[in-house]
Amino acid sequence: MPNKSLPHGARACGVALALSVTMAHAASNEASVPGAAHVPAAGASTPAHWLRLMGQAAQKSSYEGTVMMSTAGRSGSVQVSHRVQGHEQFERMEPLDGPVRQIYRHNDDIQILWPQKKTVLVQQRGALLGVPRPWAQLDDRVADVYQIDLVGQQRWAGHSSMVLLLRARDQFRYAQRVWAEQRSGLVLRTETLASNGQVLEWTAFTQVNLEPPAARGWALPDAKSLVGWRWLRSDLKKTTLPQEGWQVNDLPPGFRLLTCVRRGASGVPPSLAASEPAAQGPDVVQAVFGDGVTHVSVFIEPFDGKRHERELMLAQGATQTLKRRVGDWWLTVVGDVPAATVVRFASAFQRP
Repeated sequence: MPNKSLPHGARACGVALALSVTMAHAASNEASVPGAAHVPAAGASTPAHWLRLMGQAAQKSSYEGTVMMSTAGRSGSVQVSHRVQGHEQFERMEPLDGPVRQIYRHNDDIQILWPQKKTVLVQQRGALLGVPRPWAQLDDRVADVYQIDLVGQQRWAGHSSMVLLLRARDQFRYAQRVWAEQRSGLVLRTETLASNGQVLEWTAFTQVNLEPPAARGWALPDAKSLVGWRWLRSDLKKTTLPQEGWQVNDLPPGFRLLTCVRRGASGVPPSLAASEPAAQGPDVVQAVFGDGVTHVSVFIEPFDGKRHERELMLAQGATQTLKRRVGDWWLTVVGDVPAATVVRFASAFQRP
C-alpha cells in the first residue's frame, strides 16, 4: 500500500468508522495489562522522561531481532538488524513471509533486493518509514494531543519494560499502548486501541538482542557482488506543496508536515512495484504528516478516468484509506488513524 509497504512488508492496511478514544477509558486500559507492576505516584520516572528516552533510542540504539505484526486477522514477521556507529546507521530487513525480499539501508541510501528475480531497486529513504515504527519524532508536543500515563512495569521479549498508555485527547487519533525497554527506552511492543479497548493492530519484537555485534562489512551490495542482476533506480526528489501548486488548510490538531517528495516509479516492473498509486503511471507527490506517534500520507497524482474509477473508503485494522477526486487530481490518503482524520486531510488539500 502507499509507502507503508516498507514498514508494512508483512502488515495489512485499510478503513472503518471513525472511532473516538474516550478519556474515561484509562482505567480499563490499565487493567488490561496483566502482570504490570504498579508505578508509585511519587516515582522518579515521568511521561516526559520516557518520551525523550524513546525518541533517543529510535535514533541511537543498535539491536537485532524478529518483529511480528498483526492487523485485521492477518499477521507477518520481519527479521530486523539495526546498527548505529557514530553518525552512521546501518539496517537490514527481510520479511519472513511471502516472496523473498531483502532491504538494506545505510543512512538515507536504500537497496531492495528480490533474489528470485535477480533485481535490485535503489532509492533514497525519503518518506519511507521503518520497522518497528520509528519514534524519533517524539517530543513534548505529543502531550498536547495525547494524555500519557505510566501503567507499570512488565517483561516483554525477555526484557524489563515500562508500559505507557497514550490516550487521544480528540477524535483524530487512536490510543496507543507502548512497551519501552527499561534502560534504553527502545520500543518493544505497540498496540493501537479503539475507544472500547479493542486492539486494532499490534507490532512487537518476539525476540530481540540489544547488544548485537558491530556492523562490520555492512556496506550496501554493489555491482560486483550482484553480477548479472538487473539494477533499477526509483526517482525520488524533495519538493514542497506550494511548489506543486497545493495549499493545506485546517489539518487535524497536532499533525505537522514531516516531508514532501515527488516519486517516479518508471522502470519498476509491475511484479516488483509496491502497491502505490500510479506505480506505473505519472509521477506521484507524497506528503507525510505526523503527530509524533502516528503518520498520515497523502499521495497526489493527475486524475486518470481509466485507472481511477470511483472514490472509496477502505478499512483494515487501524488503517484508513480514502481515495478521492479533487478537480483534475486524484488524492489517496492513508494512515493508522480514525476515518474522520483521513476525511479531514482530504478536505484540507486545495488548489489556490
